[in-house]
Amino acid sequence: MPEQSIPYLCGGVFLTHLMEAHPSRNSVRERFMSKRDGLSDPETMLAFIQVMSPDFTAPAGGTFKENTSAYKNCRKECGTYLPFSEDSAEVHAFDECVRNDYQTALSRMAAFADGFLDVDTTSKKDERLVKTLVEIIRDDIIPDTDMFYINEDGSPSTREQILAATEICFQPFLVGIWHYILFHRPTNILGRSTITDWKPTLLGTHIERVYPYKGHKDAAEAKRTEDEDIPPVEAEIVDDAPKSDESPRSEKTEAASQAKKQVIMNNYGKGVQIEELNGTLTININ
Repeated sequence: MPEQSIPYLCGGVFLTHLMEAHPSRNSVRERFMSKRDGLSDPETMLAFIQVMSPDFTAPAGGTFKENTSAYKNCRKECGTYLPFSEDSAEVHAFDECVRNDYQTALSRMAAFADGFLDVDTTSKKDERLVKTLVEIIRDDIIPDTDMFYINEDGSPSTREQILAATEICFQPFLVGIWHYILFHRPTNILGRSTITDWKPTLLGTHIERVYPYKGHKDAAEAKRTEDEDIPPVEAEIVDDAPKSDESPRSEKTEAASQAKKQVIMNNYGKGVQIEELNGTLTININ
């Protein structure tokens, strides 16, 4: 079993502090009145798993809620409903994405943060979360050379570099911490003492600024601007009919011609017969 320390970086500890960075939630009364805010622990856990595995769906019933609570509080490891095992297909796919297609993993995490975390506001919950995690990394027993994929361009930083950093980009930091936990801290129950006995001091780190990743928004804005800049295409109607020596008839001339048609009605008492001859419309009622 890995050597245990307090604080201990693991999935439950990470998610516990992550969920403290929620935006302000609806009051108990509002939730009682069925005004859901979508920020419950199971909803957050589902969205977070989908950062790693977009096709993941939560099982019906209360099983997923129970597993979420147990994992968050470091009372259980991963399992069927929480695909966090190092040898799971979901974790391997996430590792492949982080190492070879980092911008996709980062875009998913940025979308998760947009929907579930308080980012770049006066509350500074994102800054508090980063400082808490850096403090855990500092005080945990982690080799200085261990790598975390926390940079916007997908490059890794060592523990030593993280502890010396003065600026951190928020969403890539979350990608790198979660990836590290999945491959280096699979024993979630070792974080139980950290959950029950440890509180962050937010002191002793070098972090002066935590800033949001805006690459996904910039890309969306650029696409929108590009679409707006495309000039409208006006269709040109081309008459392919062969030209003749006669001048074309105007609409007024055509209308006048149509108006010259005569209508004659003959009532003979039975059937109906309609005839048109040389512009004259004859209706015979036999």
